[in-house]
Amino acid sequence: MAENKKDYTYLDKLAVQPEKWNELNKNEFQIMTFRTCFLYGESQNKKMIPVLFQIYEHLQSTTTSEERIKMLTALSASIRKNRPKAIMALFPFIQVEEDGDVIRAASQFFVNLSVLSNKEFTSGARIMIELVKDAPLDSNSAYILLGLLDINNEKIDKLISLLKTILGNDVKSILHNNGITL
Repeated sequence: MAENKKDYTYLDKLAVQPEKWNELNKNEFQIMTFRTCFLYGESQNKKMIPVLFQIYEHLQSTTTSEERIKMLTALSASIRKNRPKAIMALFPFIQVEEDGDVIRAASQFFVNLSVLSNKEFTSGARIMIELVKDAPLDSNSAYILLGLLDINNEKIDKLISLLKTILGNDVKSILHNNGITL
């Protein structure tokens, strides 16, 4: 059976035209977001970050957390299969996302994919830990840590334990409510 792939390249131009995003149907907007994330992951062009984060903010307002987790899972699978070095495509799911479950899953995917990208297990964990160090009072940091702790790796757990003294009360409370005491 022949594979019927649609050409969505027209969405690439719309990514930089926020005034036209509401003209797209939900599926088109999600595909545009996916493509923009992946392109950023491949290029790591810092000039794309403001647009990418704006797209992701809009995505949050039009989708459920379950839909974003589906997109995260598909994006992670595409990175794993096609471009292991494109793991930075997951950053909006970590830095812009407001739902803790999505952040938690994204940090796990990031660490696991970093093994393929860098051939070193702790490199992705170290990047996530740096994000937590940059925002130790931000409750989203708790979800990054929960994602890392879900991996259940002694080296990562040891790196996390070093953060105990800098974490804010909100972060510690979220960890505690999830059965974690550092």
